[in-house]
Amino acid sequence: MGLILPLLGFIALFTFIYALIDAYPKIKLDIPSPPSIPIIGHLHKVIGLNTEDQLKLAQEYASGQVKLMKFWFFNIMAIAPGTPEMFQRILNAEECMEKPFIAYRLLALNNGLLASRFHRWQRDRKFFNNSFKMSTLQSFLPIFNEAAERICDDMRVNLNGESFNISPAIFKCSLKMICSTSLGMRINDAENAETFDKIYHAVNYVIESIASLQNKPVIYPETLYLLTPRFWKHLKSALYLKNFHHRIINERRNILEKTDENKNEEELPSYDIFIDQILKNKGLFTDREIWEHILTILAAGYETSATCLSHCMLFLAIFEEIQQKVVDEINEIFPTSDTEITLENLGKLQYMERVIKETLRIAPVGPVVFRETRKPFEIEPGLVIPKGVVFILHIYCLHRAKRWWGERAEEFDPDNFLPERVAERHPATFIPFSFGKRNCIGYRYAMLSMKTILLRMLQRYKFSTHLKYKELRFKSTLTLQLIGEHLVKIEERKSE
Repeated sequence: MGLILPLLGFIALFTFIYALIDAYPKIKLDIPSPPSIPIIGHLHKVIGLNTEDQLKLAQEYASGQVKLMKFWFFNIMAIAPGTPEMFQRILNAEECMEKPFIAYRLLALNNGLLASRFHRWQRDRKFFNNSFKMSTLQSFLPIFNEAAERICDDMRVNLNGESFNISPAIFKCSLKMICSTSLGMRINDAENAETFDKIYHAVNYVIESIASLQNKPVIYPETLYLLTPRFWKHLKSALYLKNFHHRIINERRNILEKTDENKNEEELPSYDIFIDQILKNKGLFTDREIWEHILTILAAGYETSATCLSHCMLFLAIFEEIQQKVVDEINEIFPTSDTEITLENLGKLQYMERVIKETLRIAPVGPVVFRETRKPFEIEPGLVIPKGVVFILHIYCLHRAKRWWGERAEEFDPDNFLPERVAERHPATFIPFSFGKRNCIGYRYAMLSMKTILLRMLQRYKFSTHLKYKELRFKSTLTLQLIGEHLVKIEERKSE
């Protein structure tokens, strides 16, 4: 026993020294870097910072004044691009298409499109591209409309002149949409109400766990994470979702088999839900892979749309003149509440789309994305980035940089997305859904679902708030979150 501890200590020290020596060529890359401390690098700059201060620190180093900035933490080397050209080059390069963090693996999401390794992602992305084609999204519009009508009905209890937090209602509405289009669950079935509620809390905890791991890299090693109280709470949520997933898979398989036997499609919904598309391709995915893909769709799909919509409704409540312009456009294209919602009609809501895009500029749901070099990458002539270097691509900073957006970059202005202004900017100046081949596969789904909810809510209610735009503060977790609540007041909108 007396020899074991010194031996373990020697092994740990040897491993640490070897890791530092291995990292030395990366650390010595000819790229600008803030002052660092030997061994720990730039760790001292982030230790103790909360998620709001981390966002402020990122803005200090991402003003666009330099093309690349280098950071390192022990043996981990990271590079942050500062220009749209560099963002585009990194996100387009096949050498940089790996996702670096193991948080997703710890949370059983490493086979989903969000975090899978490059070779697996290539195969699966081809399959799921077909799942998000426009004809499939068209079939989802009645579901989006049903969920939007339901949230409007539920909001009537707030017609009392008092402020309320609109975010929880939007999150639950978004989750119901995702569960219906991915799992075939009926939105208004009373028997599904309790299940929706349990899924809502379980998925939220999975998302919070990923955010916690991403912002606390000290607990990335699996053995350390397994010792935290969060792991055991996460395990409970994961077990519920896993059992639920097995039940849904078995139910859908039985329905599909009976349909094949009877050649009767009456039991199938009129829309092509994601889980059915997966199950029809027998042998392509294991049950575990199906589970991880569906959980990724649930977690990523509902969180991003709901967060953006919550921010958007708050901005519209603050800027009532912009809200009125959106309403005027709605009244022109949808003169009555019975006017059919189609892809064509939603496509005509151009001002609404500019408002959504400006929301995503000011408050991008995914404030930062990460890539890792899977092989040496010549980022510019003469500068080769070795394998294993992490790129930190801070979308929040890119979207607010005055160098690209002018002196009014911090102000909310939907006209930033007028065609003539868009034409003046580099295409990678605005990348709320990332960029390149590994961009967000569900961006069209998100835009259609958000437009439908905004349409129905603004037809029914007028929104206002006591909150001031200049006083809003954000923090960076897995998504960009408002510090505080999305407080609004509603009143019934009179016919115009």
